[in-house]
Amino acid sequence: MHAANSAGTVNLPEAHFDWLRVGLIAYGHLPRHSRVPVPVAPVMSFKSRLVQVRDLPAGVPVSYARTFVTSRPTRSGVVAVGYGHGYSWLLSNRGAHAGARAPGADPGAGHHGPHDGGPHRRPGAAVGDEVVLFGEQGDASLPLDEVAEGSQTLPYEIMCTIGKRVTRIYVRGGRPVKLMTLVGESEEWAHRAADHFRMREEALAAARRR
Repeated sequence: MHAANSAGTVNLPEAHFDWLRVGLIAYGHLPRHSRVPVPVAPVMSFKSRLVQVRDLPAGVPVSYARTFVTSRPTRSGVVAVGYGHGYSWLLSNRGAHAGARAPGADPGAGHHGPHDGGPHRRPGAAVGDEVVLFGEQGDASLPLDEVAEGSQTLPYEIMCTIGKRVTRIYVRGGRPVKLMTLVGESEEWAHRAADHFRMREEALAAARRR
């Protein structure tokens, strides 16, 4: 017999009975109304990349329904993510990514979400740059709770609605050990991802030595 989800597991020990059915805390997130400080850490990030970067003048509408119009000369980046990947349309004009919080336009146009770099943009932003939709990027982070609030839903639903077309990379000890795509597991791409992580670590180590 069980009756305790993550919140019940943390807050109501009298409801534990025979089993627990944790969800949110299994991913390293505490329920919003947790009364007990459980030491957990997030284990999941959602990332994409810039596929286009453009400099737009003021007064240019972007994406569906013209809901976002540039108010000044703006560098606009197109991120490869949209409704079909599980990124909510409710984040239109609320988008942010770790390291550059700024208003973003409709994330659903052709599964590519425009992002206004705004006054916090990185001048060197380029096609191929990593964009964090929730999770960590270096010393910056975009909490899942913040994305859920912008989507008017719960953090657990955000994680559950990420579509199957989104590639899953499983990491252990900071290195990829498994990669799952829409058509199944790919050992070749897992090795490529591991090589990518290794080269990035070597580049960071070389930069620190300089």
